[in-house]
Amino acid sequence: PKYRKILYERDYYDIFMFDLEGNLIYSVYKELDYATNFASNGTGEWKDSGLGEAYEGALANPDVITVIDWKPYGPSSGALASFLSTGIKQKGKLVGVFCTQLPPSARPKDPAEWLSEQKTSIAKQAADSILPNAMEGFKQAWDSFAPSHGQRLSGLQAAYITNNPYPPGEKDKLNFSSGSEAYHAVHKQYHPRYRDILYAENYYDIFMLDMEGNLVYSVYKELDYATNFAAAGSGQWKNSGLGEAFEAAKASPDKISVIDWKPYGPSNGALASFLSTGIRKNGVLIGVFCTQMPPEARLTQVLELDGIEKENTELLASVQMLRERYISHAVFNDIALAPVSQTFAEAQLLYVQEIMKEALFAILDVKRTHYLEALQASEQKIDDLEEALVWGDMISGLPDLSKICTLQSMHKVSHKMLDLKKYLKLLRDTEAIAVSRGLLTNLVVSENGLRAAMEDAVNFFRTDDGVDPAAELAKHKAYTATDAADPELADVIVAFKEAWDSFAANDPERLAGLQAAYISNNPHPAGSKDQLDAADGSEQYHEVHRQYHPKYRDILYARNYYDIFILDLEGNLIYSVYKELDYATNFASAGAGEWKDSGLG
Repeated sequence: PKYRKILYERDYYDIFMFDLEGNLIYSVYKELDYATNFASNGTGEWKDSGLGEAYEGALANPDVITVIDWKPYGPSSGALASFLSTGIKQKGKLVGVFCTQLPPSARPKDPAEWLSEQKTSIAKQAADSILPNAMEGFKQAWDSFAPSHGQRLSGLQAAYITNNPYPPGEKDKLNFSSGSEAYHAVHKQYHPRYRDILYAENYYDIFMLDMEGNLVYSVYKELDYATNFAAAGSGQWKNSGLGEAFEAAKASPDKISVIDWKPYGPSNGALASFLSTGIRKNGVLIGVFCTQMPPEARLTQVLELDGIEKENTELLASVQMLRERYISHAVFNDIALAPVSQTFAEAQLLYVQEIMKEALFAILDVKRTHYLEALQASEQKIDDLEEALVWGDMISGLPDLSKICTLQSMHKVSHKMLDLKKYLKLLRDTEAIAVSRGLLTNLVVSENGLRAAMEDAVNFFRTDDGVDPAAELAKHKAYTATDAADPELADVIVAFKEAWDSFAANDPERLAGLQAAYISNNPHPAGSKDQLDAADGSEQYHEVHRQYHPKYRDILYARNYYDIFILDLEGNLIYSVYKELDYATNFASAGAGEWKDSGLG
């Protein structure tokens, strides 16, 4: 009863126990393999099957989980089967083997099979007689919702995202928002239908776009909702995969266009692939229907990934060994490392580990058409690219930490480490990957190279390295105190507070409107939103922003802050320099702000 219950709870196909002679002494389902022998040197009927491999794998490596890939399995009527196995020990002594058979639903589909199914599905939806009516209804409701695109974006995102009572990832549960606008009635009429289709077909999302590229409807309501995807427009995500899907369907509306996997901002930068086609009514093209494929449909061969994951594991083990040798070298030679130095050394090596992990799993992706171009196009500014090359050279010198740290002072390097992830994109080409992997591997296996690198690094990181972490903190506290003592600051806060209060009737509307004005509709790319002195509009907030923003942006640059914030006494973040997603949200501990429990809270 216990293992039958485990099988039901875990959704296993079966559970097995073997003795050390290979006898299958117990199973839950009692198929024809039950009570037979699986030892490779025995005579059991199924000894050469996947379960036989699982038994032998666990016998040889009892302390790890052995994974046997999918292959036909006779006792399960020849169906494909995959097994996981490990040793069973009692007081440290191996006494048997425990094994599970994965359910058929766990088998990855062939990429061609996934794509064929998805293309058939979207063709079926496009041929549905209800789709043109839905598209026409959403388009008319979109046009009548507000007089301008900016007002539609802020109003609809407020109604279906910001003020939606359901949490992120569940915004689709709202059938319609309150309000007298025709859009809500149309949403109420069609949303349940397309949500059911999404669930049934296992899409990640469903989209409808008008001929101008406006995303007039989506099921999940991510940050792409109500934005524009026309190549000639100014939408934030127009150069994304969904933008390509829109343009492709507009150019070839009577076929299914497939946009391959690439990072998609509204889905938190996850890889995304889109299928799109035109929507016609009485022969006239009136819009574009698009689906976002589920993550498990990603066109990647499982065996290739397995090989990369294995190689990645070995390299990460090498990095961990390097870190331990570095610290132990200092201890063995009785060299005292300043706390900030030791922390930085460990952080730097962990950063290597992160690079190796991301780079290895990017190998397959960089082979894809235009993938590198898409990544490079997402970089922020030309001067960022130039600086990134310096940090790229820094990677090639690892783990010679002394060489790295002579580039800049300790606090500057530590600060820059926070931003290095955005430069990882530049390392995602096969040549850079090969260089970094080769250097790291050679240094780890070469005692002479390792010793020289460690000695140089340890010498640099002695307690007399000239960097006093307490002094660094005191310096920044003095900066903040000086800036807070500025007589003008009180006037600035009062001005922003009055402008905040008058911007809209309530905080959710302020959040939606200000994030739309200074983030979504900001023409500058992510990471450069601070370049906008003021957004368009008649609201008092924009004039206050125009008056004071350049001053605090200059202070940020001069002090080398990451960001500057002003909050009112209710916890509203009424101003920040960089305009990240915390902007215009609430940080009061008693409130409902998304980031209230963060460090800024």
